[in-house]
Amino acid sequence: MSKVLLLEELSTHIGNFYIKDINLYLNEGEIIAILGENGSGKTTLLNTIAGFLKVLKGRIVLNGVDITNREPEERNIGYIFQTLALFPHLTVEQNIKFGLRFKKIKDPSKRFYDLVKFFKLENLLGRYPKELSGGERQKVAIARALILDPPLILFDEPTSQLSPTEKERVALEIKEIIKTFGKSALFVTHSLDEASIVGDRIAVMSNGKILQIGEPSDIFFTPEHEEVANLIGVNVIKGRVVEVVDTVSKVQVQDKFLYVTGNYSIGDEILVFIHPQDITLSKELLKSSARNQFEGIISKIVNKNGLVTISLKIAENVFLNALITKRSFDELDIKLGERIFLTFKITAIHSVKVF
Repeated sequence: MSKVLLLEELSTHIGNFYIKDINLYLNEGEIIAILGENGSGKTTLLNTIAGFLKVLKGRIVLNGVDITNREPEERNIGYIFQTLALFPHLTVEQNIKFGLRFKKIKDPSKRFYDLVKFFKLENLLGRYPKELSGGERQKVAIARALILDPPLILFDEPTSQLSPTEKERVALEIKEIIKTFGKSALFVTHSLDEASIVGDRIAVMSNGKILQIGEPSDIFFTPEHEEVANLIGVNVIKGRVVEVVDTVSKVQVQDKFLYVTGNYSIGDEILVFIHPQDITLSKELLKSSARNQFEGIISKIVNKNGLVTISLKIAENVFLNALITKRSFDELDIKLGERIFLTFKITAIHSVKVF
């Protein structure tokens, strides 16, 4: 599978913010969702690839050609901005055709009408952006990028201007469009759900660095960093290995002990990751084969969409979130400040050594 985009040790800055030593490849026809909090460097990375920011170190290779020092208009990269950046004084037709002023393509009229038909914009060509819905503006922006037939399209949080009910639908539509036209894309988002919907792989960014790249299931089930776990809503506990028997390690967390599997040595500092939905709550200590059982104090209860997140204090400044259904919550009949038992299996834990 050929690589459409290759980033090698890419570094740049905007003001006092730096992105550092980015290494990433994007295969032909692949979508990578770049996931991170606001200020993590996602848009800065896109702007560097597009040529709007000067590269301090490293290189950018597009279809085997080094474009590191090329001007933006010489890169043949499509860019869907967060604001969509449609020209308010131009009609839909004029917006879509805008790039044709600067680049010649084969049979531009056919390309234009094929895109208009695909996006069902026939009745909107004479309208201006202010007369369009959010979804319609989205289609015009994508059509404008596609008309020049770029091998790579950059999407900077393209659903941020849409209502919550539109976001998932439009994200799915964008993925379908990219796949239909056989393009490769980087899709910036701060939503794990959106990243999982759109991305063939996910790259998690924090503080100007890519912390982890993998398929959505890899990111969700086997996070490698505390920042990644926090971003996707997974519990993180830091502890120290105090005993090892075969592949099972006993880990001390203040005055508590839990058990994990892995090749560790006594004295190792490790991060323990536990998904909230893998924690079982009970008012009495369960007779269970699960080796990890604790008593905790309920410190917070959040009810959302039929699911209840319960935050439990198990030691000083050590909290775990458990996720249960509203029905289970009602059956348990628990309240803030109460003590409750929590149980999770050793097989539900993912852990990594702290270096």
